[in-house]
Amino acid sequence: MPIRAILFDLDGTLIDQFQAIHKAFAITLEKMGFPKPSFEEVKKAVGGASQSTMEKLIGVKRAKEAVKMLRPIYEKEMLNGLFALPGAYDILKDCKSRKIKTAVLTNKYGPHARAVCSHLKFDQYLEFTIGADDTVWKKPNLKLTKFALNKLGVNKEETVYVGDSPYDYQTAKNSSMRCILVPTGTHDRNELLALGNNVFIENSLTSILDHQYCQLI
Repeated sequence: MPIRAILFDLDGTLIDQFQAIHKAFAITLEKMGFPKPSFEEVKKAVGGASQSTMEKLIGVKRAKEAVKMLRPIYEKEMLNGLFALPGAYDILKDCKSRKIKTAVLTNKYGPHARAVCSHLKFDQYLEFTIGADDTVWKKPNLKLTKFALNKLGVNKEETVYVGDSPYDYQTAKNSSMRCILVPTGTHDRNELLALGNNVFIENSLTSILDHQYCQLI
């Protein structure tokens, strides 16, 4: 069936914002009396919403308190060091020219995700950006994916999910949607290949539309 839409993850897939993310988490945890986490520790913990990232870094007990403190700190830092990953503009422009709908489905806090997409001018190509707290669900919940597909006006057979992590793979798998992963974020190629025999990986966004999943466009 021809591909009519692509759902994208955001961090590590379309953008690199890890500099700001690390700084905000480091400031927050130091203020709370925890050791300053390394860049790699924070990067490896990212993938779910802020709450799950905090739980990985400091445990469940004070995670909610930490997230409440994190948000205003992050909002001051969020555009520092932010950049679009190679191929991000190319694939979004290419999809628009081919009349393939695109949208962002992320576990980043929704208002922050939209602010980033607006700053980088992604929103001129996207149908919408859905993030954490925009609905009662988070990836990889099937209900969230169905909500996004309904909003796009497409079905799972017509859609590909593009991401960089096991969360993204599981999001696609839960909805029986085709998935392509890129090793540009939190996990390298070998870590992504370890997810299963049916994992499809492209080295960059620029080669996504040449993938076998997209040959029927």
